[in-house]
Amino acid sequence: MKKRVAVIFGGKSPEHEVSIITGLQAIENLDREKFDIVPIYVAKDGRWFSGPQLLQIETYRNLGLIPDKATQEAVVPSDTERGIMPVGKSSLNPFKKTESLSIDVILPTFHGGIGESGSIQGMFDIMNVPYVGPSVLGGALSMDKVVMKQLFIQNKLPITKYLWFYRNVFEEDRTKILQTIEKELKYPLFVKPSNGGSSIGTTKAHNKKELENAIEVANLFDKRFIVEESFEDSQEINISVVGNTGSELMVSECEEVFSSGEVLTYEDKYVGGGKKRGSKGMASTKRKVPADLPKQIKEKIEEYAKQAFTVLESNGVARVDFLVNKKTNDVVILEINNPPGSLAYYLWEASELSFKEMLTKLINLAVERYEDEKKNTTTFSSNILQDFQLGGAKGKA
Repeated sequence: MKKRVAVIFGGKSPEHEVSIITGLQAIENLDREKFDIVPIYVAKDGRWFSGPQLLQIETYRNLGLIPDKATQEAVVPSDTERGIMPVGKSSLNPFKKTESLSIDVILPTFHGGIGESGSIQGMFDIMNVPYVGPSVLGGALSMDKVVMKQLFIQNKLPITKYLWFYRNVFEEDRTKILQTIEKELKYPLFVKPSNGGSSIGTTKAHNKKELENAIEVANLFDKRFIVEESFEDSQEINISVVGNTGSELMVSECEEVFSSGEVLTYEDKYVGGGKKRGSKGMASTKRKVPADLPKQIKEKIEEYAKQAFTVLESNGVARVDFLVNKKTNDVVILEINNPPGSLAYYLWEASELSFKEMLTKLINLAVERYEDEKKNTTTFSSNILQDFQLGGAKGKA
């Protein structure tokens, strides 16, 4: 029998529109002979919608009209039904049964926000549905750059020198923090929100004035910000990893990506073809696949990528970003993207795994992880309530 796969996208995130593109790309490439597809769009206000019109890109030309074109849905947190249910006047009638739509597997294609931070994965766990991608822990670790870098250091993965601060502390004593940064780090510097992606809020600073402005920008998007030294004269190299932690991992070809300036911007990543040609998601980025790398450097990147994937409890598919110095061939790891833009399908196509085949593999991995976790004992027999007296909780004898 076909599995019913819910592809869920959008969400409360600055990367909302990018997520829509990735979601529709996944829907377009899922194997229809193996899967029935349910599109679930999460609006910027958090409401869930579904319906056949959400399969068409034209529906998203005006996001404000989607509530008139689709059905608002609610989650059914049940071990037996595990799916979604329409929200409407009829569902508010306690004497009229509203049928739910069961879901076999969830394919989240969120970018940033609560959809990537592990928050929505907690809801999937409550729904008791297998889902592609990291767990609650894996999502949280890969989303927060401060925690991510601390784990990289602990596991001896090479990174650039950095500092991090809270937004409110900077606002209270910016002079001291600026002095600390200039004392500990060397220009040029990159300033980023700790939680974020698609280069939104990321700025390169060459002096104190630019540094202060860059911090102000980063502080618009998160309560913490990171300042890290630039790894100059380097290639930006990305690689993708597919698998489940604790099992065999696959790595893709490496790519080199190119920016139009000193920062690989949102526009570089998603509008590389220009407005007339339209965006193809992350596939719009100017890139070279495979990247020109010495064999030993490529192998080092592959090993580092697998380590990062495992350390951060990733599952499904991730993209790991690196910098390689052009003169010394020194390698540093920047971050892991989990899930990555466009699910990094272009890297796997270059590795002779089609987008359709990759999506099928990801769904199978999600089911395998779900079945493995079902082996965990979640109940414990106890007679503690047999003689329990409620009065005892108030200190009574």
